[in-house]
Amino acid sequence: MSQRLGIDVGGTFTDVVVIGDDGRVLVEKVPSTPENQAGGVLDGVRAARGTRGVDTGALRMFAHGSTVATNALLEFKLPPTALIVTRGFRDVLEIGTQLRPALFDLGVVKPEPVIPRDMVFEIGERLDRLGGVVTPLTDEEIDRVVAQVAASGAEACAITLLFSFRNPAHERRVAERLAAALPGLHVAVSSEVAPEIKEYPRASTTAISAALQPLVARYLSAVEAGLDSEKVTCPFFVMQSSGGVMSAAEASAAAHKMVLSGPAAGVLAAARVAENPAYANQITFDMGGTSTDICLIHEGRPRLDRSSQFEGRPLQVAQFDIHTIGSGGGSLARVDAAGLLRVGPESAGAVPGPACYGRGGTRPTTTDAQVVLGRVDPARFLGGEMALDVEAARQAVLTHVAEPLGIGLEEAALGILDVADAIMARGVRVVSVNRGYDPRDFVLLPFGGAGPMHALSVAEMVDIRTVLVPRHPGTFSALGLATSDLKYDFSLTVDTPVDTLSPEEIEGLFTGLLDRARDRLSRVESLTTGRTENRLARFRYAWQDNDVEVLLRPGAVDAQSLAEALDRFHAQHEFEFGHSDKEARVELVAVGVEVYGVLPRTAAASSEEAPSTPAPASVRRVCFRGAGWVDTDVYERADLTPGAAFSGPAIIEEREATTVVPPGARVRVDGDGNLVLTVKGTSA
Repeated sequence: MSQRLGIDVGGTFTDVVVIGDDGRVLVEKVPSTPENQAGGVLDGVRAARGTRGVDTGALRMFAHGSTVATNALLEFKLPPTALIVTRGFRDVLEIGTQLRPALFDLGVVKPEPVIPRDMVFEIGERLDRLGGVVTPLTDEEIDRVVAQVAASGAEACAITLLFSFRNPAHERRVAERLAAALPGLHVAVSSEVAPEIKEYPRASTTAISAALQPLVARYLSAVEAGLDSEKVTCPFFVMQSSGGVMSAAEASAAAHKMVLSGPAAGVLAAARVAENPAYANQITFDMGGTSTDICLIHEGRPRLDRSSQFEGRPLQVAQFDIHTIGSGGGSLARVDAAGLLRVGPESAGAVPGPACYGRGGTRPTTTDAQVVLGRVDPARFLGGEMALDVEAARQAVLTHVAEPLGIGLEEAALGILDVADAIMARGVRVVSVNRGYDPRDFVLLPFGGAGPMHALSVAEMVDIRTVLVPRHPGTFSALGLATSDLKYDFSLTVDTPVDTLSPEEIEGLFTGLLDRARDRLSRVESLTTGRTENRLARFRYAWQDNDVEVLLRPGAVDAQSLAEALDRFHAQHEFEFGHSDKEARVELVAVGVEVYGVLPRTAAASSEEAPSTPAPASVRRVCFRGAGWVDTDVYERADLTPGAAFSGPAIIEEREATTVVPPGARVRVDGDGNLVLTVKGTSA
């Protein structure tokens, strides 16, 4: 039987999922290896083979989500990188937009440019705004700049020339000469990386892509070498920030598309759940060991952000609109100088980890608080493979929180969780209320090792009525990897009034992009079972700066589909900005396509719900706010069949995650095996 492998690297654990043709899912967790992520990935492959009996030589495909690119940018540990710009634009990264990141902060410090000024080289050439040549590019100029790059010792080079998104000829000539003269140099070209208007965001994105390329290429090469040594010969894919996977070779050349590689896999898995109309509106809640990633899915489609920022630097690439908070299962709790309880963003990480892990950690984390309150069985953590030290957790909370605040141990542990939940609830409001959505219209979908323990508390804080805990929540992101499809997306700046373009002309713009995507897909089409295509258009009112992206209905653009798209633009503009004007002139800012190569996958079979009241596997004492220590039913997730229903307080255990159900909340298992949790005082 052929199988698909997904491996997601987290801050504390590396998650492994194997899905067979029969829909059977095997899951595994191994400790992450932050000093060398490739080591943790290969440990996961060995665990799948040795512990789960997977024939790794018969795998059909391997999809991987990594934080290598993210960590490199966060730590700002980047290789020497050069930047080639049009003469007169050497300070493009220094000047930026001239907007202050914090308007009233007199001490604000702008982020350091990815490429320092002494590594920026000017070249004599110039295009006008329509792509016409104003100053020709000569061979002598190219040779001069190539020599400067060679002398700089750069490992990578970004090329960002003025108006190249209109005419890429000059950039391509420079890139070709660099490749010929410096074959080991990694090159990123802005007309390929971010072919859109706005010079600074385009330059910043291209600089980030170039700087990440050597690191990503080395990492993926190390993984591939390890896979070879483990006799894994199936195709190797990497998750993109916008969902869908690309080949490892493409990822090495488009490293900027990996910045949210890991979190995107979980959102993609949630989008699969959102194919059920009852769960089409979701707020995903991915709580791992180090951070929590939150994303809004509306009508089955995750929000995309095409003009985001990373650490204050523009990153103009399509990615899921994920809001990340420095709060996770390993977040450290402390009492600050003012006597206030703080939780995160500092994390205990994988090493030493929470105090209860027994690896030398002495400071309390949210996981330690859960252990102190009896919500995690210390003898059955990770299915009993990893025993937890309860006394170490109690001592850490007592020493660092309870005694400094002059409160009891349980109150201190509850306080740690209250603070962490409040921080995460604020994040849920950012992706919903702050963007015009009512959280009460959404279900909260928690996953990650810690998500189901906190979900109901967070939901109550933001008035979300229903929490949906999916199957395999502890390895849900890896599940998204193993069920992903190939994806290619391309865009084109148009910047033209709609009333000057015919539907046929607009369709011609899409056709060129679709041809590029189909050509790329044809190289791996033998792996796919079909193809799906989306046409996207970005509109704005004339002379305005805020654009809105609209998904066009399937098929070629005609007068009717264009009119429908404009109607959706007006409606969405009203929703996002509070006004619309159907009589105003509208501009087509850009067009884009998404082309998916559908990879074989087997959906888990649904079952009829047969109402039942399951018997708990055991009972233990658990502490809840407002109730204190109470006898609490403990259920095995594997024993809960569709239709099973019961009330809290309860603990639902599975190998990779624990779901906490406080007193008064209700639980029901739906036909797909999801846990439908109803917050106290509401109905599902």
